[in-house]
Amino acid sequence: MSHGQFLKKLKKRAEEAAKEAILRKAEEKAARAAEKSVEKVLNFDFSKKSEDPSILPKSYEFEWKYVLQMQTNNNNVNMVYYLKPDAKYFGAKPDMGKRKQVGSMYMVMDESLKVMTLFTDMNEQKNGHILSTNENLITEDEDEDENEEIEEFTFKEIDTKTILGYECQGFELESGEYNIKMYIAFDAPVSFNQVFGTHTKHIPKGFNPKWFELADNSLVLEMDFTHKKKKKYNSKMVCVALDNESTSIKVDEYQFIKADSVMSTED
Repeated sequence: MSHGQFLKKLKKRAEEAAKEAILRKAEEKAARAAEKSVEKVLNFDFSKKSEDPSILPKSYEFEWKYVLQMQTNNNNVNMVYYLKPDAKYFGAKPDMGKRKQVGSMYMVMDESLKVMTLFTDMNEQKNGHILSTNENLITEDEDEDENEEIEEFTFKEIDTKTILGYECQGFELESGEYNIKMYIAFDAPVSFNQVFGTHTKHIPKGFNPKWFELADNSLVLEMDFTHKKKKKYNSKMVCVALDNESTSIKVDEYQFIKADSVMSTED
């Protein structure tokens, strides 16, 4: 299978997965950022010019693997995330499930450099492609819009639950249209907040500010999203694995693809 054919198949799979994407309204910041990165991984734009690879570090090092299963309409899609404490980047790759996958693919979102890089290893060929984001992965406009929606929700603490050995505090957010229950570990070894930060400007009614003090080490391990009027939008996200597993990507092992060469392989 040629590189171009692989990209076409990947794009088709991305379109299928996108149709089942979880609605985002009033989720906790880290979960919303994680889901947004899924869309970026599955809809990588190869038509844009690749940035100069000299801007990248010699390698990306990861220490933890976080597997998030997204369950929608009897269709489960797994995303595997790679994290490192205090790092301003994270890696991600889609789990194609039972579908036969040709080679491997990693996406690295580097917030400090404002770039996202796709590393592929297929048919003994390692290729890379770098796109500049030139903006935060969660933009100010998006953040403001969703914060306004969050203010419409009521918020309360519910029960606790042990997930993968972590005691998680439960929270429930509710509005006229939505009900969201989530369980967050506040003693997680890694967090997406180290990449994206936390925002305290807009909070739902009933939220206790004490939870902000623990946000730096928070990680969503389960979230149940219910649309009160449209059941087809109901969905659930569950962390099915959080493992201390070291992984590294050596940048100089990859050949970086020019946009025009990618387009020619797809013809």
